Amino acid sequence: MSAGRVIGFYAGKGGLLRDLGSHLADQALWLFGPAASVFATLDWADLDAGRTDAGFFLTVTHRSGVRSHLSATKINRLTARELRLLGSGGSYVSHQTDVQAQAAIAGRRPVDDPASWGYEEESRWGTLTTAAGATRVPSEQGAYHQYYEQFSLAVAGHGPQPVPGIEAVHTLQVLDAARLSDAESRTVDIPV
Repeated sequence: MSAGRVIGFYAGKGGLLRDLGSHLADQALWLFGPAASVFATLDWADLDAGRTDAGFFLTVTHRSGVRSHLSATKINRLTARELRLLGSGGSYVSHQTDVQAQAAIAGRRPVDDPASWGYEEESRWGTLTTAAGATRVPSEQGAYHQYYEQFSLAVAGHGPQPVPGIEAVHTLQVLDAARLSDAESRTVDIPV
């Protein structure tokens, strides 16, 4: 793939896996618990800055037995964000955006209107579908700023870390396993 055909993606040494992938892996680990193994395929692009991953598909098998499928791409010209959870009792699908990032880019801040900050518009609410039918689920309020408030308190010695270091280490283990899995075309176990 030529650099001219890769539109607007992070071309740093970490690539898309270490950029957006870190957030997707973190979310899966938060929802379903620690990973037991990872199988991954990465899509690579050669850019002026060097070779980097521009897309990925990961299957994470959690110690709980749940499997997560995480994917993202910047090379297929697909603009979609979807969270899909499938279980024996039903499903949940959301086509959310990152309302907080969009608001911040537009120059707004949480302090400007704390009561309405971080809510997804109703048209983007998720849908929970069970045997009883489909129900729209209102957005929870996003509050990135609370992380930074907690971090500030922790640095000052007045509270716990908002994210324990071991959680960050486990996310990195998943990303490292994904790279190894792609390089060796195999499932990689995560140490306990």
